[in-house]
Formats: sequence, C-alpha cells, structure tokens
Amino acid sequence: MRLTAVVYSTHIGNAFRQVWKVQQKRKILEYGVKEKLEAKGLQVVDAVEFLNLKRPVPSILPQLKSQPDEKLIDDFLVPKSLKKDHTHPDWHDEPGHVYHDHCWLFTGLHEAQHISKTFVSNNLPDRITSFKSKLPEEVHKQMQQAILNAHVLDALQVKLPKDIDIKRPGWNYPRVYGLPRWRRNVQLISKMFHTADSTLAGQNIDVTKQQFTSQIMIRAPLTLEGRPSVFEARQNTLVFGKKPLQPYLDGEVKAEQLSKPLPDIYPLNRTISLHGKNIYRMEHKFPVRQGAPFDRLTMGVFYINKPFIKTSGTQLEARLLLHAFTVAAAHAQQLYGKDVKDLPEPVTINCMQTDSRNFYFACFQLHSLDLDSSKATSNLFWIEDAQPMFTKCDYVDNQPVLEGYNPQVLETLMALYKSQMVAAAV
Repeated sequence: MRLTAVVYSTHIGNAFRQVWKVQQKRKILEYGVKEKLEAKGLQVVDAVEFLNLKRPVPSILPQLKSQPDEKLIDDFLVPKSLKKDHTHPDWHDEPGHVYHDHCWLFTGLHEAQHISKTFVSNNLPDRITSFKSKLPEEVHKQMQQAILNAHVLDALQVKLPKDIDIKRPGWNYPRVYGLPRWRRNVQLISKMFHTADSTLAGQNIDVTKQQFTSQIMIRAPLTLEGRPSVFEARQNTLVFGKKPLQPYLDGEVKAEQLSKPLPDIYPLNRTISLHGKNIYRMEHKFPVRQGAPFDRLTMGVFYINKPFIKTSGTQLEARLLLHAFTVAAAHAQQLYGKDVKDLPEPVTINCMQTDSRNFYFACFQLHSLDLDSSKATSNLFWIEDAQPMFTKCDYVDNQPVLEGYNPQVLETLMALYKSQMVAAAV
C-alpha cells in the first residue's frame, strides 16, 4: 500500500485517550510545603481523614478551655435511608394496590378499562370535532419553527440514555449527547399553548380564563377489590378554569354506552399489573384548593419522558386512561368528599399525551369511583389513534431539517382548547 499523509495522521480519538492514560498516572510532586508549615507550628491534616465522617476529626482551630479536645460529628447529621419494613412510617400491615408513573399494564388498554371501569370509544366527541377547523399558513410556519427550536436548535446537551435493541441484547451502543426528552416536551408544549392563545385572542376569545400548573403530584386513595388502593401520578401540565366542562354524553346515549360489557381479559385478573405493596400513603393530594378563582379542572397534559424499551400498541393508551382517571378522581374527591362513590355531577376533562413527536388526544368523563360495583361500566373515555407531528427532525449535512409536518396535531389541540374557552364564556 502506498504511504500517504492521511495514513501518517493520528486518530484524534486515540490521541485523546492516550493523553488520559498519561495524565491519570501523574505523580504528586513534593515541594516541601508540609515541612515548612509544621516548622511554623501549623498542623497538617490528611484530607481523607478530615472528610471521613465515621471517625473523630481532631480540630485544627484554637480551642477554648470549655470546649472538648476533639470535634465529633453527630450521627444524626448523616442522612440515613429508611428500611422497607415495619419500621417505615408509611408501613401498612394490609398490602394495597399502588398505581404510579412506572406501572405498565400487561394487556394494555383492556386491563385499564377493567381497573377504572371505563368504556372506550375510538373517536373524539362530536362537540370537539365541531370546533376543528383549518388554521392560517402563518400559524403552521410558527409551529414548524417551534419544532426545530425544541428538537435541534436548543443549546442544552446532556448524556442521553443508552440505546437498547431488543433483537440484539448484547450489542453495546455508544453513549451520545443531545437534548433530553423532558426538555423537548416542555419547550414544544409551551409553544403550542402560546400559539393557541395568540390565535384564539385574534378571534376575540378571552384566553385569560385559564390557568396552568406544572409538575404536580396527584394522589387519589380508592378501594379496589376490597383492598386499599392508591392512584398517584405526576401531572406535567394541568389547565384550570372558572367553570367546569359540560358532559359530552347525557341521557339515553350515555345509558346505552354504560350498559355495554367490558372486554374479556380471562384468565387474567384486572390487578395483575398492580403489585401489592405494604408501603403507601392513603392520603388525598390535589394542587388547587376548592373555592379558588380557578378551581375547575379542564385539561391534563402528560409527558412520556423516559425511553421505554418495549411497548405494545395499547399500553400508551392505557397509561393515558389511568392518568386521566387519577387526576379526575382526585378532582372529584376534592369537590364531593374523599368518600364519594357515585358523583352528583360527572367530572369531564380533556387529555393529551406526547413524547414530543407522537400525540394522543382524549376526553374522559368520570361518573363513579365505586370500582367494585356490579355495574358493567361507570365512566367514559374517548381517544384517537396516535398522530405523529412530523416524520423527521434532525441535522442533515449539518443543516436542521424538518420533514413530514402534520398540521392535524395543532388543529386538534386547538379544537380541544377552544371548546374549553367557549364553555368558560357561557
């Protein structure tokens, strides 16, 4: 092979690793500072002994006669981890069911229907679709720029989670740096609601009748199969208004939907994915107190921040259903009491779930919190299939590129958001 200048060049990665191999073996040079300090009567203490909390550290400061000769660090200053046994303050002798953000249902949406006793429809209510309309081209151009800002133009760079291929479990992918998913979700959702507010304000709609809260832990204590159960989830964004949303179904149509049986999951039990735990809190938690200026929940936005390894087609829909049920149950317990079963008035909320690319839109109508009743169903849930907002958003030849923008995502969000505004104005 002919030798050229390219062959003689050093690989920059190998050169960088060689520098680290040399630098990590550097020796500590002695300059005689310790001897000079000890000659002047100053005591030199080893840093390892000084930072070790398990042994007494001799004080190097002047001591008064009333003070002890040695300074001891008390044990109560060192944080201790709580043991997961009967000494834990939240320990219960009777194990209970706990649903949280990391729970994944084995059979997906059908299991979530049995847990929450909910009938599912594959389309959004007609009242939502009536508000759906085409938006101006300028609005979509602003949204496309927001997608680029949230996915490729943000300057934040962190070490991303490790890529895992199920078909190649032994393959070790290199760690890469980039934008985390939670950052993309926050940037994109905030810009989408800002675009919705500015568009509705141009249509003479008062957008000041909505209030947002973010990063809130919701907890609703219930009873499932005769055992205490806790439904808790972190709600990334909640929208509150002064008036509640009106039910999407009422009368004979609602009775017909609620009389339909739930899908069969035999031989599985509906709580197969909710493992029994002895450590839980049977307390109610909701961010807004009753009687506040904006105390009516109208919408919940849930993020998918963690890269899940494997999910079936309906597990993400089941997650959205139980998250919506959790926040609606906590809101109902705040309005009608913690022991309420059949609600005097249904609690209706709009829902959205996203991983910064795929969007799930849904509506939930809560009628009862009696999960052990003999009725066929008690609640209603409308959900559409996942809508991808784009097909590709990345750097191509060092240039940011956005391909396959889907305008239906923003228009669907506008329909949900506008229906809440109109309900608040009535």
